[in-house]
Amino acid sequence: MAVNARLLLPFLMGQRRDGLRRVLDIDAHPWEVLAPEQLQETRIDDPVTKLRNLGSLYALLAARAAALVRSGCRPVSIAGDCVSSLGMLAGLQQAGRAPERVLWLDAHGDFHTWSSSQTQYIGGMPLALFVGRVDHDADPRSQAALACLATIGVQAYPEPQIVLADARDLDPGEREALLGSQILRCPLDEVLAHLRPRERIYLHWDTDVIDDAALMPALKYHVQRGPSAADIATLFEALRAYDIVAVSVSAWHAEQDEDNQTARVCLEILNTLLHT
Repeated sequence: MAVNARLLLPFLMGQRRDGLRRVLDIDAHPWEVLAPEQLQETRIDDPVTKLRNLGSLYALLAARAAALVRSGCRPVSIAGDCVSSLGMLAGLQQAGRAPERVLWLDAHGDFHTWSSSQTQYIGGMPLALFVGRVDHDADPRSQAALACLATIGVQAYPEPQIVLADARDLDPGEREALLGSQILRCPLDEVLAHLRPRERIYLHWDTDVIDDAALMPALKYHVQRGPSAADIATLFEALRAYDIVAVSVSAWHAEQDEDNQTARVCLEILNTLLHT
């Protein structure tokens, strides 16, 4: 069994979020904090600057994850957004251990490009970036997205090898893009039917896949009619029998989690998967 190496990146969309550092006090396991000194801004409005920061931050994650994988460890990261998945994937690729399957747990599709997104929010684009879907036009934001991928050093992942579980909240344009893709989308209770115990699996978990507002009030972008915390814990317990080579977590809303209740539940669920 690989040793878990925990990495904490206290940022959201390239913006500093010190609230996530409370993980260091809540969880008994050692965490290595990845926080480049040059990334100090707590609010950035310009999407090009956000993408530049995201590239720098997740290039660092990629390098650290690759080193850990080469040393026989399993990298486990917590960051404020799903763009962190690009850094973890790049690290696995750079270490020569690209996953044979990606399991992506999310209430949303994250499958927008600039041209399809009504909100123009980068947080709605990570899975599209993950498979290399980027608008190739002269828009500075499209060029910044391409530069972000290049900085991270990530290669587009094959769509047929992705299992997207839940994604119950899809926007117009995003829904059609997913239907036209080769990504397999399924309910949570069908996940295990699409995995093989011996294949290398990378798990990306956006905590907002959970619908358990009473137990976890500080989840971001809450969507009703989803799985409970207990449902995810049950899945994670079953996944312990699989070859999970890396895990990335898109975190809760730390600034609204004043009593750390949501953080504690998320960490408890994560530790169910990690055998700790």
